[in-house]
Amino acid sequence: MNILEIVSTFTPSDGSAPRTITIRISDLREEPDGLWSVAVDVLGFKTDDSVRLKGADWLNTIESAAGFIRRLAGGKVRDYGGTITPLLLPP
Repeated sequence: MNILEIVSTFTPSDGSAPRTITIRISDLREEPDGLWSVAVDVLGFKTDDSVRLKGADWLNTIESAAGFIRRLAGGKVRDYGGTITPLLLPP
C-alpha cells in the first residue's frame, strides 16, 4: 500500500535531459519490537535511494520520512543544480 507517491520532473541546470523523479512513502507497519517502520524511495536521480525508517508511532514515522525526503531529494537538487517540479524546497 502506497501512502504517498509523487512524480516530479527534475530539470538539470547543465542542459541535460529532464528526469522523472518518483518519491514514495509506502509499507507502513508496526514492527514486533513495538516501533513503526515505513519504506521510502527516491528514484530517478543519478542514484536511486530506498530505505526503511523507524519511529515511535505511525505518525512520527511518517513525519520522519517526510523530513528524510526533504533532506535527501532537496540536497540532490541543490548539489546537482537545477529545478524540480512540483517544488521540493530544501531545508
